[in-house]
Amino acid sequence: DPVWAQKLMLAHVAINPGQSMLHLAKDSGMLAKYGFTAEVLLIPGTPRTVQALIAGDLDYVKAGAPASLRARAQGADVVILSSLANFSSQRIMLRPDSTLTNFKELKGKIIGVTQYGSGGDTFLRAALRKTGIKENEVTILQMGGTPGVAQGLESGRIEVGVLGDSGMLLVFRGRAKMMKGASAREMGFRGTDAPLTTTERKLKADRGAVVRFMQAYLETLHYFQTNKAGTARILSKYMRGVSEEHISLWCDELRATLKQIPYPDEEALRAEMEMMGPGNVQIPAGYINASVLDEIRKSGFTDKVYKQ
Repeated sequence: DPVWAQKLMLAHVAINPGQSMLHLAKDSGMLAKYGFTAEVLLIPGTPRTVQALIAGDLDYVKAGAPASLRARAQGADVVILSSLANFSSQRIMLRPDSTLTNFKELKGKIIGVTQYGSGGDTFLRAALRKTGIKENEVTILQMGGTPGVAQGLESGRIEVGVLGDSGMLLVFRGRAKMMKGASAREMGFRGTDAPLTTTERKLKADRGAVVRFMQAYLETLHYFQTNKAGTARILSKYMRGVSEEHISLWCDELRATLKQIPYPDEEALRAEMEMMGPGNVQIPAGYINASVLDEIRKSGFTDKVYKQ
């Protein structure tokens, strides 16, 4: 490591291709190239992760938008710099032996979520509203984090759980199945799957470092797009029990929609606000910060990277 390398604390909330970009940035050498060393933590449950970011324990996080939107609306200085997809990846997952076939059949069921206020919980409540099921007609159970929901489904403790993209791990292992027609995408819920989030404090204190970090991040996305074998090899360390072939197929879903410069999607954020319930219409001022990506774009950086 270079003597002058800046140490970063990074965190994500689930294991899936979009959120694994932080591991990829570290293990592909991109962070080192731009003068950083990093520790990448998995902290299940978005509200918890956003709190740690606000407290100053973390530098950048990949975490669902609802928790940081709520925090910003309450005056916290969180900002999002980038989002990779314009739909939420949340979906209803079932135990393999479940006979449930559609969302309406969830009436009277116990449904596991990571934490109240998480991306999955927010999607579930919006989907209940859309389907005409009252919240008091189901039991929503907090399982503590993504692993908690996954273990609940695997052990049979719950029949129904809400998971983001990481639910695919269970599908690949034959430990759970997806309910047909019950994903955020199929139900028409746009969203900003796990945007890259930091604080205004960080931007004010050392904007140059944030620009360098974003350059490393954009170059990581280029690596993800162009080096499929290297990506699958690195990610297989964090997705035990999933073949590199499955990882590649899973990554291809994201590759199909990925932009060279992944600006935060305002329309998708507005959709997330609506999902959070009636009365949430205004994206809090300053929550989206596209200025770093603008600066990088104007410098011609991405053109250079993609011409390599």
